[in-house]
Amino acid sequence: MPWHAHLLPAGLAAVLLGIWLAVPTDEVMRSWALSAASLRQGRGLPLVLHLFAHGSWIHVGMNVAALLLLSAPVISRLGAPPLSWARYLYLYVGSGLAGAALFEIFNLYGNGSMLGASGAIFGLLGALARVHPSTGEAVSMRSPRTWSVIKVFIQNHIALFVLLAVVAIFTGRSALVAWEAHLGGLLFGFFATPLYLPRRASCSGQGGNG
Repeated sequence: MPWHAHLLPAGLAAVLLGIWLAVPTDEVMRSWALSAASLRQGRGLPLVLHLFAHGSWIHVGMNVAALLLLSAPVISRLGAPPLSWARYLYLYVGSGLAGAALFEIFNLYGNGSMLGASGAIFGLLGALARVHPSTGEAVSMRSPRTWSVIKVFIQNHIALFVLLAVVAIFTGRSALVAWEAHLGGLLFGFFATPLYLPRRASCSGQGGNG
C-alpha cells in the first residue's frame, strides 16, 4: 500500500483514541449519543459527536483496529492525495451519517440511543465489497465478492449478539448492537464507492486483427 493510504487513517485513529482518553466520564460520552429524543429536543450536535464517542475501551479498540485494517485498501483505490483523502472522508462521514439516519428511522418512537464510529467503519467494508482486489475497478452488485461481504456482515452480527448475551449472563450488564447503523453505513459505502473507481473498458467498437 502507498504511504499516503495509511497517513489519514492513522490520524483518525489517533483522534478516536485521544478523545476516549481525554473524555473518560460516562456522563459526557452518553451526552454525545444520538437518539430520537435528543433530536426532538433540538440537539443536533450528537449527529456528529456520536461518531467520536464510545461505550468502553473494548468498543473503541475494536473500531480503531477495524479502521486501520479497512482504510488503506479503500484509500489506495481512490486516486492520489489530497483528492483520495477527500473522497475517503466523504465515504467515512457519509457512511456514519447514513447509519445514524437508518438507526433513527427504526427507533423513531423509542428510547434507544447509539454512539460510536461503527456505522462509518461498516461503510468502509461496503466500499471494499465493490472494489476488485486486483484491478481496483468497480465490481457488479451481484458478484461473489459482494455476497461474501454480506455473509461476513451477518456472521459478524450473530457473533456480536452471542458475545453480548454471554457477557450479560455472567456480569448482569446488558448492551445492544446498533445493527441499523451498521447496515446504513454498509449500504452507503456499497453504493457510493463505485462513483470514484475506474470502470472496466468496454470491448464494443474495437477493431480486430483480421
